Formats: sequence, structure tokens, C-alpha cells
Amino acid sequence: LLGAIRYKKFIPWDDDIDLLIPRNDYNRMISLFKDSEKYHLFAYEKNKDYLFPYAKLCDMNTYKDEFGYVNGVKLGVDIDLFPLDAWDDNLEKAKDEVKYIKKKMFRLHLTKLKKSDSTNLIKRFVKWGLMIFCKIRGSEYYIEKIMNASCKSGKKGTSYLGCKAWCVYGEKGIIPAETFADTVEVEFEGQMFPAPIGWDTYLTCLYGDYLPEPPKEKQKTHHAFKAYKL
Repeated sequence: LLGAIRYKKFIPWDDDIDLLIPRNDYNRMISLFKDSEKYHLFAYEKNKDYLFPYAKLCDMNTYKDEFGYVNGVKLGVDIDLFPLDAWDDNLEKAKDEVKYIKKKMFRLHLTKLKKSDSTNLIKRFVKWGLMIFCKIRGSEYYIEKIMNASCKSGKKGTSYLGCKAWCVYGEKGIIPAETFADTVEVEFEGQMFPAPIGWDTYLTCLYGDYLPEPPKEKQKTHHAFKAYKL
């Protein structure tokens, strides 16, 4: 969306697409999608070996190697598919939801690390201890905690929406519900696609003043993987 508004195409240093799908449609997609030889929809709801609380649509003619990270299944180049859920109508309680889910996200991350990735010796030792504790509980434990918290709509669930299942933006991801009340067409890579009618509100919540480019040193992808065509 940021690329569409700022450039009408991919951000030059970005490398992926994420989609937000209302929870009911998200669940319907998982139940209806038929995997093919080329495309596979991974979701914890249909495959307990897959270790994410959100879905990925993968091109199985490719292979994606995420160093030092165990995902439970072999993934190809993918599009992340995130459910759009309701936060609690009480903003302070919604912020508490963010804290709870982010804690579970961090612990899920620890269960999937092959080894401690801290450079500091003391931090590496502490992280090893946390990893052992989290691995004993298992990835599935934290995935189910995240998914249960994501589906819980709070008091009414009509004031704020956002990606609860993977709330990497923290409290910035608590978005006014009217942002998603309808869609509007935006241009991206020469074609028109539906975006939230409140796209300006959405981008402002996440990034603040989103139109200026970041400094050159920050113009880089936040992903670390290598992809191969099979």
C-alpha cells in the first residue's frame, strides 16, 4: 500500500506483498482453497506442522531458505495473508492485548530459532535459557495462544481493527474501524487493486508522515532469506 501511494509500484528496496483479509473471509479462504502442484496455501488450521499463526500462499516451484529459523514445513516464495480482527473497544484494553500477543510472538520466535542469535555473551546465555523454556512448551502452544487472542473481539469489537495475529507494529496497528468500512481502487504496478478507503489513516497510523523517503541507510529490506527456483 505504501508503495502504491508513494510510487504506484513496489518500494524499490522492498521484496514482498502482505494482504489483510477480514477474519470471516480469511476462514472461508482456508476452507475453500484447493492446493495445486504449483501453489500451496499454508495455514495452521489445516497443517499443524506449519509454525505461523497466519497463512502464507507459496509458489512451490521455488524454495525459500530462512537461515537459522525452523518453520515446520518447506516454504517457497510467498505472500503473507493476515486476518483482519477486532481489537477491544476500550483503547487501553486494546493496548494490553498488543502487549500480550507480542510477548507470545517473541516466545514463538524463540521456539523456532536453531541457536541463540545474540552477539553479547551474557545475552546469548540468557536467550539460551529462554529458548529451552519456550521449546519445552512448543511452538504450537504459543501459536494457539496468539490465535485465541486474535479471534477474541473484546467488548464489542466495532471501534478498532488491525492485524492482531502478527502485530509487528505494536500499538500503531490499532486502527480506527472506519478505515476499513469500504475500499477504493489504487494503482500498483500498472494495475488497479482495492485498498482500504481510509488508506491515509492506515498509513499515518503505522508510519506517521509516510510520503518522504527514509534516509539512504534505511532503504533496505527487513527480510533475511535466499530464494531459489526449482
